[in-house]
Amino acid sequence: MSSHSVHIEEAVRPEEDSEHADLTERTPLLNDLRSHESEHAHLTVAVIKTEMKALITLGWPVSLGYVVSMSILLAQIFTVGHLGTRELSSIALTGMFCNVSGYSIGIGMASALDTLCSQSHTGSKDPHALGKHLQRGIVVMFFLCFPIGILWWFAEEFLLLMGQQEEIAAMSGRFAKVALIGLFPYLINECLKRYLQAQGIMKAGMVVVSFAAVLNIFLQWLLVWSPLSLGVIGAPIATTIVNCTLPLLTAVYIKYVAGGSCWGGWDWKEALDMRQIWGFLKLGVPCVAMTCSEWWAFEVVALAAGWLGEAELAAQTIALTTCSLAYVIPLGLSIAASTRIGNALGAYATQTARAAALASVLVAACLAVVNCSLLLIVRNRWGWLWTADPAVVKLVAAILPFAALFQLSDAVGAAAAGILRGCGRPDLGAYINLGGYYVIGLPLGLTTAFKFGMGLTGLWLGLTVGLISVSTITLVIIWNMSWGKEAERARDRIAHERAMFEDETDRLQSSPTGPPPSYE
Repeated sequence: MSSHSVHIEEAVRPEEDSEHADLTERTPLLNDLRSHESEHAHLTVAVIKTEMKALITLGWPVSLGYVVSMSILLAQIFTVGHLGTRELSSIALTGMFCNVSGYSIGIGMASALDTLCSQSHTGSKDPHALGKHLQRGIVVMFFLCFPIGILWWFAEEFLLLMGQQEEIAAMSGRFAKVALIGLFPYLINECLKRYLQAQGIMKAGMVVVSFAAVLNIFLQWLLVWSPLSLGVIGAPIATTIVNCTLPLLTAVYIKYVAGGSCWGGWDWKEALDMRQIWGFLKLGVPCVAMTCSEWWAFEVVALAAGWLGEAELAAQTIALTTCSLAYVIPLGLSIAASTRIGNALGAYATQTARAAALASVLVAACLAVVNCSLLLIVRNRWGWLWTADPAVVKLVAAILPFAALFQLSDAVGAAAAGILRGCGRPDLGAYINLGGYYVIGLPLGLTTAFKFGMGLTGLWLGLTVGLISVSTITLVIIWNMSWGKEAERARDRIAHERAMFEDETDRLQSSPTGPPPSYE
């Protein structure tokens, strides 16, 4: 992707080779990452094809896992929706509130592990570096849950301040308090997933969420529809129980299937190392800004759609859900790109990182064309799958062409965001998202929707223009990246932890009692 030449003698450093001379479980990965470094400096079609295959192999289990995870939310909506309109409105409002004030922040913060773990897995001498990053991630999530918990505990009061109806606000408040129980376990699982993904273990999340989805269906029936029913409150209780089981299932996978070798046991000194936690936060806060700026923009549009009328809100819900379904495949590619590029930069395989970046954009472009074409083909019939209201169906048909155009940039933008995370540059993504959505997209959408009377079409026009701006600027930045400099950034990022590991190893070796027993 870079416009700068990458010379092979610069890309493969002798000291890096000697550093990994001993055979370890990472040796096959390192050999794979460096397989392109002996090629000519200009990327070949064969190299790009190899990276495209690698990304697809890494990405498809993640995408399928996200599809299955969406079924957990849909099962809750389906269950509550058959109890009544007020109940459905309450659960939808709770979902929006919890997403904006909690899940988006936690998921964004956990994304720091996409950089830290993927680069450390190939660049650190410490075999347990990933486990230490995971521990610090869990500590950060624990303290992050306190401010989020306060917001969720007083959700009813916040929703009343936002002008929501008293009965709906009261019911949503009860739902949020139940959801609070599962918040910390859910965020722990987000950290565990990234710990595994950095090692290239992508199927774990798919396997775990598949078990959880089956459990969720059973619990939704048991707590809402069976003779033991708890009523409407049973639906969020079922989802909370599932969220609490997710980290337990993932931990079992790590212990008995794959991924356990990078875990060295819990170490309070490492987990509470403020210098390392500060480094985590320096990546995590921009990741939060990058994730939330996009997530919140869609919530603003949903709120604005509600001001237009019930039909517009229904059509917006259908269109947004459709785009969310279409996004899960590019999302898997995004995570695969961050893992592959992070691993490559950690191993100082600059040629592979550049090839993976280009390959991820090409695969995303192909996915975008497919998604766009499908939405254009079904635009006149799609609404009937969701509603019997002709007015809503007509609105859906009117905005799906914009949603189709949106897909072209959404898929490419997802790949670009994965590239930035792999490089450890979420700060760039945060600035670009804030400018694209809040300086261009939302002002344009709100102006065309309300001032020029374009309604819901105007809102989607603004979103589409904003995302096109975001993806275009991001691609220009990535195209001009110097991958050698990005590898040096990765090298500097893990240099401190490597030095600490070497010092500790020397101290233990010189100790009269010798080194401690192996963790194996």
